[in-house]
Amino acid sequence: MLKRLQNRLRIFLIVIFMAVVSLILCFSFWNTWQARQIADITYVQRMASLIIYQLEADPARPDELLSNYEREMHVYSILKDSAGNILHQSDPDTLTALDTLGKIAEESIEIQSPANQTNSFPITEQGGYGEITGTNHDRYYVIPASISTKSGNWYSLVLFYEQPSISTLTFRQAPAYCGIWLLAFVCILFVSRFLLRRAFEPTERMLQSQKDFVAAASHELKSPLAVIMANVENIQNIETAEPQAQNHLKVIDAECTRMSRLVRDMLLLASSDADQWTVQIQEVNIDTILITLYEAYEPVCRKKAIHLDLVLGEDSYPQLHTDQERLFQILSIFLDNAVSYSPENSSIEIQTRWAAREFTFLVTDHGRGIAEKDKPFIFDRFYCADKSRTDKSHFGLGLSIAKELTRMLAGKIGFEDTSGGGATFFLTLPIR
Repeated sequence: MLKRLQNRLRIFLIVIFMAVVSLILCFSFWNTWQARQIADITYVQRMASLIIYQLEADPARPDELLSNYEREMHVYSILKDSAGNILHQSDPDTLTALDTLGKIAEESIEIQSPANQTNSFPITEQGGYGEITGTNHDRYYVIPASISTKSGNWYSLVLFYEQPSISTLTFRQAPAYCGIWLLAFVCILFVSRFLLRRAFEPTERMLQSQKDFVAAASHELKSPLAVIMANVENIQNIETAEPQAQNHLKVIDAECTRMSRLVRDMLLLASSDADQWTVQIQEVNIDTILITLYEAYEPVCRKKAIHLDLVLGEDSYPQLHTDQERLFQILSIFLDNAVSYSPENSSIEIQTRWAAREFTFLVTDHGRGIAEKDKPFIFDRFYCADKSRTDKSHFGLGLSIAKELTRMLAGKIGFEDTSGGGATFFLTLPIR
């Protein structure tokens, strides 16, 4: 149980820590994306200033100058003369054609040509950057400019720079972020294991000492109990014993039997805590185990005026591979409880049901049932619904033992209310 708690805490810590790391990485990626956009804007503005400066010098081949920027800097352009004739237009491998982008830019951004300038002494003007979206959701930075050269020529220039998509940046950054995430996961995995182990060490030592004491004490109690019960039996066989002494001997024998049952249950739980229980998987004949269970408890039920009914299936049972002894032990615990809490002239049914992958044993009684306040704790150790302890034959260990045994058999255990009153306990095992 302590190991399960430790594992749950470790999983909780890992989930919380990795959620924080994931949020930090997402925040870092968003900042990187924002910084990348600012860097791209600064870059394209600098490229625009450099291109305009060089075009102002009136180079002999402006188209060659712009082609170099297109090839090396990925800055695309449309250059027109004062009459509106295209002197140069880039032919980039973009999702949207450049002439289409030019039309979108004309509709979205005010682009002034030299021919439309009213100033008698026009000067070079560079517009601010704008953003446009292509026909395939691709985005571009656009910078328009009107250029006056030294020789008196006039140009209209529109520069385009494709924005990298967020998916492109994600693919670029993914290896680094995945590496950081995995490194953080490995670190928290080992750190949480180390810290929790150190934190649980004192508790584990204390619980281990308690388990060792219970196991040792239970073993030590078995020997004197066996001696007492053997001597009581010998004295009871002496016919000369007085009736009053015989009554006292019966009380001693009953109490020794009860104490022997408690020692046996404590030994079982001590073995479970120490992981010393063994499971011997074998093919189980369901008919045989049900009939054996019925024959073992039918005299007990008849003695208490309780009718025990075994409902066998009409079809042949499937093959069940499990530990026959452990299975019988679980069903015996169910029947012990049913007999203890069933009134006289009531009935108990042993039933089965199965599906393609599961087989279920059911023990149904028609007693007082289980109170709502007791249902969450019915499988807890030493929990007894009878707070007055009028029934001293039960110590609150039977169902907890059944639960541990079911876990070993990879099955499911539970209960439900019986129609008309009472409780139905069930054990479901996988069919292999």
